[in-house]
Amino acid sequence: MRLRRVALALAGLGLVTAAAVPAAATAAKPGPDSFRNAGKAARKLPTTNAQAAATACGLSVGAVNTAGTAGGYDVTATRPITVKPLDPYKLFGVRSSASWYQESYGTADFFHGLVLQGDNLYGAITTYAGSATTPTVRTIKLGTGWRGFSQITDSNYVYGANEHSFLYGLHANGSLYRYTVEDTARSYGSAPGFGSVKAMTLIAETATYDTLLVLTKGGALYTVHVPVKLPMKPVVKQVRASGYAAFDSLVAQRCGATSTLLTAFDHDTNTATVYAVSKATGTSTVIKSYGNFNATFGAKVHFLLTSSGGPQRLGE
Repeated sequence: MRLRRVALALAGLGLVTAAAVPAAATAAKPGPDSFRNAGKAARKLPTTNAQAAATACGLSVGAVNTAGTAGGYDVTATRPITVKPLDPYKLFGVRSSASWYQESYGTADFFHGLVLQGDNLYGAITTYAGSATTPTVRTIKLGTGWRGFSQITDSNYVYGANEHSFLYGLHANGSLYRYTVEDTARSYGSAPGFGSVKAMTLIAETATYDTLLVLTKGGALYTVHVPVKLPMKPVVKQVRASGYAAFDSLVAQRCGATSTLLTAFDHDTNTATVYAVSKATGTSTVIKSYGNFNATFGAKVHFLLTSSGGPQRLGE
């Protein structure tokens, strides 16, 4: 798995760039709702309809504020919504981030993810060793020339045949780009026609396709079905024509057999709304609101915290 190789290179070689800032001692002792355990909790999320009926779905959202501090929220889709803040720690400033994946080796736990900072793409890793309450932070530079990208997200299909990990980037020229990432990012197709998109998140990853949910500047929602094979020819379907213009970032996690739990953030008001989204079927897709919460961390960058092995997202 390419993302794991990036993480192991960081952990094994201890590569640290000037952009990486040592963690500050600001986090509380790790507990069930801590940043450290967010990925472990993802392994226990409901993945069948029966489980979802018996246990409320949830997702862990990572966030980075303008001061370069990382934190986030553990969100559970109860009524009313249950939201617990994740322990903050000093990271570094980022413009956008793909999902972060949790791994455990011996007494160490770490998250790894791909982030944009300035003109560069980095692989980042935060490691909690033993009983440490704050992580060490390491990065590895994976490429330059990323200044024009405003959003990134990724897939991580590791559930059977045709495993793949793709990084998707939204560029100012209006195109959606796809990359494989190992020691560097390598192009794996692109498609024009996405100039109106301002936010995106992954809702499905299978052996043959990935599906992104994208939000336009005008407040419309669309699914972007991207076959794994080349050439890259996405199929775009409208989900809603309007109504979501206030939001600036989206984070999604699986809920039950084929549904999605979606959290949408309004950066102007520092609020978020949690939605249950049925299997995506175009305009017939069912979207139900669980309500709002105050995004007290005040970040402009949000991303999924999950485990390296799942749950597989199957929202389309």
